[in-house]
Amino acid sequence: MEFSVLMPVYIKEDHRFLDEALSSITDGQILLPNEIIIVEDGPLNTDLYRTLDKYSAKYPAIIKRIKLSQNLGMGKAMNAGLMEASYEFIARMDSDDVSMPDRFQKQICFLIENPEIDVIGSLIREFLVKPGDINKKRPLPEQHNDIVKYLKYRNPINHMTVIYRRELAIAAGGYWNNRVYEDYNLWYEMARHGAKFYNLQKPLVDARIGNNMVGRRRGADYLKNEIVFFKKLSTDKFISKPALYYNITLRVILRLIPKRLLEWVYFNLLRSTHY
Repeated sequence: MEFSVLMPVYIKEDHRFLDEALSSITDGQILLPNEIIIVEDGPLNTDLYRTLDKYSAKYPAIIKRIKLSQNLGMGKAMNAGLMEASYEFIARMDSDDVSMPDRFQKQICFLIENPEIDVIGSLIREFLVKPGDINKKRPLPEQHNDIVKYLKYRNPINHMTVIYRRELAIAAGGYWNNRVYEDYNLWYEMARHGAKFYNLQKPLVDARIGNNMVGRRRGADYLKNEIVFFKKLSTDKFISKPALYYNITLRVILRLIPKRLLEWVYFNLLRSTHY
């Protein structure tokens, strides 16, 4: 089964992390992608260009670079890459995470054996500096019906682990342009379009959280966009009014509490230890 990898990059990325990410889906991957689409979301810096040039030279047949003239944000950058992809399935990869060597092999084999599945994710193993250093994972439901129920309250797919059907994502409207919940909204719209979901119950990606991951999920602007999203779900009758009030109340608390307290909530209440 042929598939494309889609990875956006912007100027604030660390070139060392980008190198690790690209190495993990090329040199270190058992099943090599047929295509890697790198969306340069606005002008980059010299170190990032040097890293991209290195992999472009090493894998010229599979790496395709799309250069955007200005930074448009993840949603628009992802949509630009989505439209340029050549294959039915799109695998996501973040520019600061590390895919485990058997990631694509396990996901593609599962899709071949289960052709009714349109979106497949996995668990993640979070780390601060080096994969495995804190051994925290984010538990998620496995089966489709449980994933759709979970969708009413929290994002049910780890975006950096996902492989999904390109045409179904496009039919669902692609990523939205709000700079919050770009992927969460996509899963919701794909579910409305009949997509079937599955989460493999093992970590296939080491996800970096030592880059202010929690800090980026705070503040009034972030909260306003979350409220827009959950009001949309309520208007569509996907969630009840009590569920809307619950979601908004919870997020008002989480987005406005001190950062250190929010970090404690994330790492002690919303995560589990991976063995």
